[in-house]
Amino acid sequence: MNLGPSAPLIDGLDARFRALRERHGHALSLIGWSLGGIYARELARRHPADVRQVITLASPFRDPYATTAARLLGHLAGPRDVERRRRMSTPPPVPCTSFYSRTDGVVAWQSCVDEASPWTENVEVQSSHCGMGHHPGVLLAIAERLARPAR
Repeated sequence: MNLGPSAPLIDGLDARFRALRERHGHALSLIGWSLGGIYARELARRHPADVRQVITLASPFRDPYATTAARLLGHLAGPRDVERRRRMSTPPPVPCTSFYSRTDGVVAWQSCVDEASPWTENVEVQSSHCGMGHHPGVLLAIAERLARPAR
């Protein structure tokens, strides 16, 4: 069940990231779907020299509470979340591509669109939230981005 970040989960992601980086010997491309994209961006923020690029699919990094799941579960952002939400909506210092859909059905598409910068790219597709990772156009675009030269 996707209940969001916990200390053991975050520690596990960091450990897995470091192990993969060491094993492969070069910067990693991180691809995350929904909450996984938020985790990918946070890893890129923590380890910018070790991240080649971040690709997110339907990831509500601008407002993680802008989802039907958050409304159904009753999660509401409180004042203490303002700084965390500001940090999350700021692009990490690596190239980032964000795929989003106005027909997502789970997350508000506006929460998946990155600030304009030389390092960011927003790509709109026609897809449901659960279909995003199976969408032929998305998969082709991911393959094209992975084939680009680093930086």
